[in-house]
Amino acid sequence: MRGKDVVIIQSTCHPVNDNLVELLLMITTAKRQGAATVTCVIPYFGYCRQDRKTQPGTPISASDVASWIEASGANRIITVDLHAGQISGFFSSKTACESIDS
Repeated sequence: MRGKDVVIIQSTCHPVNDNLVELLLMITTAKRQGAATVTCVIPYFGYCRQDRKTQPGTPISASDVASWIEASGANRIITVDLHAGQISGFFSSKTACESIDS
């Protein structure tokens, strides 16, 4: 993988947590092996419906998931039909996020 552009295709559908952790581990493995870039194709973005606070003290889970993916080393995210466009704003400018609407 050293110096290569790596594409990881992983949905975060049921079981969401298992698939999300698997995605994070694949990203970190690719980065540790020296991948130049890591692009994640995520057909279903888990926790996408938790994009705002419903009551005080509740987490914005979609933002947390975006932070974890970014912290793992992903350079680009491609997903399909985000629940709300604001989710792409949860990624910083260093990680490109694109949503393809079907």
